[in-house]
Amino acid sequence: MARYTQKPLDISKVLSHSPLASQQQQVSLVQQLNRVLAEVLQLEQLSFCQVSCIRDGRAVILCASAPWLTRLKMQRDAILDNFRRKILPDLAGIEIEASPNGQIHKLQLAVPQKNSHQLSDNAAAALRAVAQSSDGALKQALLKLAQNAAAKMADS
Repeated sequence: MARYTQKPLDISKVLSHSPLASQQQQVSLVQQLNRVLAEVLQLEQLSFCQVSCIRDGRAVILCASAPWLTRLKMQRDAILDNFRRKILPDLAGIEIEASPNGQIHKLQLAVPQKNSHQLSDNAAAALRAVAQSSDGALKQALLKLAQNAAAKMADS
């Protein structure tokens, strides 16, 4: 049987060049821009407008109504200045658009919710068994997962 001549690649290096990584960076950037937009507009939560994406080097802000569109256009320079100063110095500009039918809430990024699934005793035991035959970081991670499962069962 032939042996491999190359060492396996580090998974973090492989994933850093994937489309998922670029998508994750885009989402993170949009979240940062939304926080700065909320600061500029002096709002705790953006319910009527938000940055939806970066397109062609320009931040696209969608708003739910014509009055919000007008307000944002009046503050365009302040918003752009803050975006450039705090996050993206090379931002080309911003586009402000009205969302059809005011459907802003559908564009908001989903907040990950805590996993409410619980492992059964059999699954926790299987994790412990696999951990016994493993070593290093994998063993620690499996044992921690099995402990967390046991802790959740005790809390319920």
